[in-house]
Amino acid sequence: MNYIESINYIHSIPKFIRPLGNENLGKLLMAAGDPHNELKFVHVAGTNGKGSVCAMTAEILKRSGYKTGLFTSPFIEIFNERIRIDGEMIDDDSLAKYVTEMAQLMENEQAPVSEFAFITAVAFKYFRDMKCDIVVLETGMGGRLDATNIIPVPEAAVITSIGLDHQQYLGETIGEIASEKAGIIKPGGIAVSAPNTAVADILRDHAKSVGAKLIFCKKAESMWGSLVYKTKGYELGLKGEYQFENASVVVETIDVLRGRGFNIPASAVVDGLKYTKWKARYEFVSPDIVIDGGHNIDGIRMLKRSLISEGRHVILVMAMMKDKSCDLCVHTIAPVAKKVIATEIDMDRCMSAEELGRLCKNAGADCEIVKGTEKAIDTALNDGKGALICICGSLYLAGEAEKILKNKGIFNF
Repeated sequence: MNYIESINYIHSIPKFIRPLGNENLGKLLMAAGDPHNELKFVHVAGTNGKGSVCAMTAEILKRSGYKTGLFTSPFIEIFNERIRIDGEMIDDDSLAKYVTEMAQLMENEQAPVSEFAFITAVAFKYFRDMKCDIVVLETGMGGRLDATNIIPVPEAAVITSIGLDHQQYLGETIGEIASEKAGIIKPGGIAVSAPNTAVADILRDHAKSVGAKLIFCKKAESMWGSLVYKTKGYELGLKGEYQFENASVVVETIDVLRGRGFNIPASAVVDGLKYTKWKARYEFVSPDIVIDGGHNIDGIRMLKRSLISEGRHVILVMAMMKDKSCDLCVHTIAPVAKKVIATEIDMDRCMSAEELGRLCKNAGADCEIVKGTEKAIDTALNDGKGALICICGSLYLAGEAEKILKNKGIFNF
């Protein structure tokens, strides 16, 4: 397969395979030489903040001299973003090569796996073959049954902020979701968690039941826009007030890795936190345009706090998936905005611009319905002189917006 054929092949694989679990993935990886058993991992689960924590951790490890793999999802602009080594995306030819090899193994072993599990297997083999010293590994959705959880005991298991999302798969309550996320904490391992005060006992009980050590982060403090954690100050490259908690999780995780024998200088931590970049996480692409992929109620609440802290008039360009808590999210974020531009993207899952607009108007927002991401952005640019334009509600919208704004030559940073 060439690159385009390999991408099409990946997207042709079913999202879910029944029964759930990793039995077939185990067969596939065994046929590939069990690459995951030759790698060391930092394994990250949670509802919000996973990508940011992974990005900061990988940047610090890279600056410490370790060849560092990074596996995340979803991608924002191109698929290759999901598999990186030392910040560099897997190249097109290598992706095609590894997809072709893994597809052949899956057929030979008659071990069909889900799309995400297949990508996970591809990443493991690539990281092993490239001789990565350590891999920062983000779960896909849950934890216990997640494809990434097939790995052996990681150097550190990390739990970011837990909230309500993917209830149709993980459970209706935050407690049920926490139990699924806690599944990455393995016997004899060491785990780091954000404060997660609402479910701390659940995480603590799970860790105790498997004989793992669990460390909860202390409350992160902000001083003059910088993080102060355990009396030390850090400047963060990732903007948004919610990044203070994410960075504190990273600092605790680095301490765990040091205890596991990794040589991580203080300067690598300072510079890693300062220079990490991560798309669509309160990302200022120009002084007046910010893109945020928060798509559940906790993410929207965090975005709201960050926008309020800017002290500016805000125009929202918004689209959301129908399977999210759209009404609650809209009623939470709309009061921040001087105006909301409700739009939609070409996906079956996406709520129509008309329906989103109705929710915005019910929330008391001055709302204009504009179909199509580019037209919505153009409307905001025309109306938003002096205002902060925030593109939000969906990572899929964020991806489209990134491409559109680059084509317009608006990316200034």
